[in-house]
Amino acid sequence: MAWLAPDAVDMTGEPESFVDLDEGRRLMVLAQHDGACRFLGTDNRCGVYAARPRDCRTFPFAFEPAVPSEPATRRLTLLPLQGCEYDSDGYNDEQLLEIEDQTRWRELRDYQTLVARWNRRAWHRRRLHHALGDAAAFLEYALEAAAREPTA
Repeated sequence: MAWLAPDAVDMTGEPESFVDLDEGRRLMVLAQHDGACRFLGTDNRCGVYAARPRDCRTFPFAFEPAVPSEPATRRLTLLPLQGCEYDSDGYNDEQLLEIEDQTRWRELRDYQTLVARWNRRAWHRRRLHHALGDAAAFLEYALEAAAREPTA
């Protein structure tokens, strides 16, 4: 994983994902190597396919409201990409993609709730002139929070 500064990525619609750390506000992202995902193998296949993140599971599809005035209806579209062979990779189950997309948004909301709790803690620590914590401290905090969550 990597941590990006706000000026390194456009997250205009998603500021709740930035974590307040000692080094400033940062966004946690998958690390890249030579401009590609770190988990992309030399054969151009995902090296962590079974455990890949939700964003990867729905890529390169986008779900959008079919009609802005009717948010209950949604439309599945392909992202306009150069050099991506998604059009020849076989059958894609729309219902499964819909479930993955819904799960992705639920997980994002849960993550943003965790970030909000951390950031409130950081705000209090800043007021008291204490260190906010670094990326490792945030990850430890996230793991502790996950351990406290009831299992389904």
